[in-house]
Amino acid sequence: MPSTCPLCGQPLPRSIDERALHRKLERMNSKAVEAEKDELRKQFSARLTEEREVECDRARRKLEQVRRELEEAAAKKSVSAVEKARKEGAEIARSEMRRADQQRTGEFEKKIDVLQREREKDRRQHALEIVRFQGKVDELSRKLEKQSTEQAREEGEFELYTELLRAFGADEITRIGHGIKGGDILHRVLDSGKEAGRIVYEVKNVGNWNKAFVAQAKKYHTQYDTPYVMIVSRALPRKQRGLCVVNRLPVIEPSGAVALASVIREGIIEVAKLRLTRTGTNEKAQELFGYVIGDEFRTRFSAIYEAANELKSLQQTEQNWHERHWANESEMHSRIQKRHSEIEARIQSITRGSAERKLVAVAAGDRRAVGTIG
Repeated sequence: MPSTCPLCGQPLPRSIDERALHRKLERMNSKAVEAEKDELRKQFSARLTEEREVECDRARRKLEQVRRELEEAAAKKSVSAVEKARKEGAEIARSEMRRADQQRTGEFEKKIDVLQREREKDRRQHALEIVRFQGKVDELSRKLEKQSTEQAREEGEFELYTELLRAFGADEITRIGHGIKGGDILHRVLDSGKEAGRIVYEVKNVGNWNKAFVAQAKKYHTQYDTPYVMIVSRALPRKQRGLCVVNRLPVIEPSGAVALASVIREGIIEVAKLRLTRTGTNEKAQELFGYVIGDEFRTRFSAIYEAANELKSLQQTEQNWHERHWANESEMHSRIQKRHSEIEARIQSITRGSAERKLVAVAAGDRRAVGTIG
């Protein structure tokens, strides 16, 4: 009975041996198995590789997590250690600072003590220097004040002396030198070349009135044998101005001294013309001086003095007005002259320019220009 195919069950040809067929099939099965095994190996290797990568990735993530946890723990531990070290360092620093501060404080206190001693020494030295310097300043101030007083006195005396010479050139007027006991200016009134009487001036070019001025000046009545003594002072007693009488002595401002001297001088000349005896002359002189220091004369002289000052002020005001007026007129004249000069310059520019153009035309042969020139 013929053999059948083990795969499909069909009868095998007679030329095919069933055993040979089985051997071929076994060989074929062996190749398929190997191929399948290779495929399985590849699949297993790929799956193993994939799983290994997954596990490796999981292991890496776990390792990373553990590392972070360890770092965090280490950081926390480090922070604690650092904080502890910082606190310990701060405490040590504070301790060192306290010790250093104590040391510096001690040194500073020592330096302060030294500086205070030196300062006290300098203060005493400075106080001594101030005392010496103040002494020098006071001395210089006294000298300067004395010089200023003397200079003011000189200026006041010289100004009055100059005015008296200008007003009474025919008389003998003398300045009494410094250091000589007496008044400042002696005025000898002359009548026909002979002395008719004397006027003594005590000049006080000061800023404050002093009662001692009167006591000093009254001595001159006896010293110069004359009742005519006056104090010429820039400063008068309180609430007084112009002319006043203090203890029967006239006190007058410098601006009225020459006017008062003129009145007294006229009285001296009139008394001298009477040709009286010495006793009679003295009586008239006392009567004249009594009138000069009386209320009637003082009232009338003060009116004259005020009117003269007012007139002087008006004249000064008028002079100032005229000066301003003249200045304005001068400015107007200057402006007129300037504008006039500008006009003349412009006219000359026009006329000369025209003449020059004609000369140029002549030089160029323009006959019409020649006719116009003529």
